[in-house]
Amino acid sequence: MDIHALYHRPKSEYAYAYDAKTLHILLRTKKDEHQKVYLRYGDPFMWEKQNHGLSTWVFQEVSMTKRYHTEIYDYFFVAIKPDFLRTKYAFILDGEHQRYLYGARGLSKVTEHDQNDLSLYFNFPYLHTEDLHQTPSWVKDRIWYQIFPDRFQSSDHSVMQTWMTKLVNNKDHLGGNIKGITQKLAYLDDLGINGIYLTPIFTSPSVHKYDTTDYLSIDPHFGTSDDFKNFIKEAHAYGIKVILDGVFNHCGFFHPFFQDVIKRGEQSIYKDCFYIESFPVINFPLSDEGKPQMKPGTKLNYQTFAFQPSMPKWNTAHPLVESYLLDVIRHWIEVYDIDGWRLDVSNELSHDFLRKIKSTARQAKKESFILGENWDQSLPWLLGDQLDSVMNYELSYAIWHFVNQEISSKQMINQINTLYATTPDHVMNHMFNLIGSHDTIRIKNRFQQNHKKVEIAFLLMMLNRGTPMIYYGDECGLPGEKDPDNRRPMLSEEHMDKQLIHHIKLLIKMRKTYKELIEQDFNFIKSDLLIFTKSKNNQTLLCLINPSHQTSIKLPETVYGTYRNLLDNELIEIRDTIKVDENSYFLLLKEDKS
Repeated sequence: MDIHALYHRPKSEYAYAYDAKTLHILLRTKKDEHQKVYLRYGDPFMWEKQNHGLSTWVFQEVSMTKRYHTEIYDYFFVAIKPDFLRTKYAFILDGEHQRYLYGARGLSKVTEHDQNDLSLYFNFPYLHTEDLHQTPSWVKDRIWYQIFPDRFQSSDHSVMQTWMTKLVNNKDHLGGNIKGITQKLAYLDDLGINGIYLTPIFTSPSVHKYDTTDYLSIDPHFGTSDDFKNFIKEAHAYGIKVILDGVFNHCGFFHPFFQDVIKRGEQSIYKDCFYIESFPVINFPLSDEGKPQMKPGTKLNYQTFAFQPSMPKWNTAHPLVESYLLDVIRHWIEVYDIDGWRLDVSNELSHDFLRKIKSTARQAKKESFILGENWDQSLPWLLGDQLDSVMNYELSYAIWHFVNQEISSKQMINQINTLYATTPDHVMNHMFNLIGSHDTIRIKNRFQQNHKKVEIAFLLMMLNRGTPMIYYGDECGLPGEKDPDNRRPMLSEEHMDKQLIHHIKLLIKMRKTYKELIEQDFNFIKSDLLIFTKSKNNQTLLCLINPSHQTSIKLPETVYGTYRNLLDNELIEIRDTIKVDENSYFLLLKEDKS
């Protein structure tokens, strides 16, 4: 037995409270080494006296299911409901000639003695309801749409049209505004969107607004507070939730607190609101407008985001900063009725401050949603007390690389299964899935203008658990390379890719209609293509995806039957082999009428 492959850790993604009565438990083993694994568990205080006067521990054993696999590991899973919300547990593995117990002290042979030695067992001391990861119930049913306000829609339609053929930059405002977004709500509703994520809308000298000057006012380029109140009212009337981008890791160079530090130096009451390393703060020239003109190689006298002199980093541990920013969180929820926050650079905020953000938001609105911009594995932020969800770039990487044939279907399966195995179910169900954003190149360009590859990428995103997000314009073929080119103005209707929009509408409708199927695990079928099923009750979803050359694939008998193509409603008989064209796919549904 390969003991190096065995892994489990209590109170982690391997053992967690799924709901008020249920624990999810996972064990990692070497691939294909074990066909059966059992969980032995019981209440640590439940003992029975035997005839000889001694007491023995009361436990039960349940079979675990091999739920995920990669090239090197299998992951066995079981859900249990401890009667008294606490449990001691260990794993029983069948060896060639011996049963083994894997627990808190490692691997040992199963004996009569071990069942009474609870020091050998892992412990889940108590399942507390208040410790549960309680994401608002509405989140998992969202189809999100990200809007970069300056580039989406202007209430004066003629303004943005003048930019349609020009190169864009991050200096010039193109005229997009809140009223324009409000005018496009019917378009979004028709697409199937029921959640909007707005990049920053607060007063700032830049186009992107990630260098905030005033957190309590709408930037004049975007409109007025009344415009925004009306937008929220209209969005809610469509059943669309709205979250704002909160930039609380740093502020802008012209924020009054930082300007006071520049002017007063060590005498400023705000000097400890930032990470000032030496005075005077400014050691670089300024433009006539007072903007930083830092030369390459200059070592700043204060900490910033990404070495940007225009973005000084907040010291959120300082009482003034904490009180000020938490008031901002509360203000936009209570005054404007927004539905939550997307936190910029959330992984650089302290865990302590994130807990306070979530607590403040929940007090202002019980069902408010807190989303983080984390680009990597994010479990430490997703334990229930900080973020509800993160932008799921781990999934994005897998989709991008697979569709571009940079990884094989086998590698794709490894990456997807690793992501699912190391992410608790209740977290995965709310992950913010995306294939493009204002920080990435446009998917049309990523896939070399290949329409079919774009469709495949959308298909994969829509079939994963979590909540999908569309970056404005991706649904209609808006091109763009890296920032700032990925922030072009939204296409006018006559320039939109109507075929792609139709495809997106079908996928969204499919996802909403068969949401219980989508929430199921992938059952991957060994093949050179990416083939999988998802099953629930009497329904089976069969998907075949071929991002490369035309081929015929032999299918296992387990998937034979009559299916309905969900994209054209035609019936198709699956028997033996099927031809899948280059950059093509099938999305099929079989319903057992028995």
